[in-house]
Amino acid sequence: MNDVAIAVNNGVNVEALLGAREALTEAPEAAKFVWRAASEWKSGTHTQSSVESFFGLGEEQKHVRE
Repeated sequence: MNDVAIAVNNGVNVEALLGAREALTEAPEAAKFVWRAASEWKSGTHTQSSVESFFGLGEEQKHVRE
């Protein structure tokens, strides 16, 4: 087994973030996202919003749970 330490700065894997930026620069169509959200007014200024599925990275995506 190979244990590899991944540098994390303030909870962010910076290496992965920079790699994603480079990949999306090379394939800008993959950076196009369409979010579908539903909101329900509860009362006054309170709402509840949910996102179940969305289009991104070139194909339909679905969250494991809403």
